[in-house]
Amino acid sequence: HSGRYGRTVRFLTDRGISVVNYDLRGHGTAPGPRARVAIETHIRDNLAVRDAVLEWCRSPEGGGAESLPRLLMGHSMGGLIAGESALRRPWDLAGLILSSPGLVVGEGTPAPLRAAAPIIARLLPFLPVEKLDPNEISRVPEYVEDYTSDPLVHHTGVPALAAGTMLAGGLRLIERSRTLRLPTLVLNGSADSITSPTGARRFAQVAGSDHDPRPEVTYREIEGGKHELFNDLCADEAYAALGEWLDARLG
Repeated sequence: HSGRYGRTVRFLTDRGISVVNYDLRGHGTAPGPRARVAIETHIRDNLAVRDAVLEWCRSPEGGGAESLPRLLMGHSMGGLIAGESALRRPWDLAGLILSSPGLVVGEGTPAPLRAAAPIIARLLPFLPVEKLDPNEISRVPEYVEDYTSDPLVHHTGVPALAAGTMLAGGLRLIERSRTLRLPTLVLNGSADSITSPTGARRFAQVAGSDHDPRPEVTYREIEGGKHELFNDLCADEAYAALGEWLDARLG
């Protein structure tokens, strides 16, 4: 939920970047069944949020913001959502940032179960299929404790509907990313067991390859980094990579 990204928001606003964020449906303070939401629903919600932002930018309250560049940033499952949203509608964006994107998940799950995931998602959407290990979030004990004690975090098993559609959606996005038209930054930790760097590497290799010239796709894999790069021991390195890319895009 958006309340967990205050440090990242401050980093961006300190650089003069305005930030709009929201809680995903079924997460944090947003309505909807807790975490039991298909990826396609999240993608449609994201496009609707982008519509609302664009409408505000064009309004008198926006003060001419329509002429300013807009970037889309997503972390983890949000990275999958942002990537698909940017593929479907790139024309009002100046760039894309994916942090530990959920492109390849469940690598430790037996292959037959992964293959059956889409079927399970349809037949038993409520079924908890996997529980995230908080110790894989970060190597900073205080952050792990904050995560585990946050009542707005979904602490029980990931429902099959979310897990199955995320698994299929990540693989589909990697293949479709060949049509990407936006300069993109992809960050992943080498020790991320939640969203494997395998997916981020594949994405960075093929994204935009249908175009000549190909849009610039920058991949930074941070050695030893866990899932929450901006709240891990490597946070300074992650923020430096983000700041460098933003400076190159925005001046």
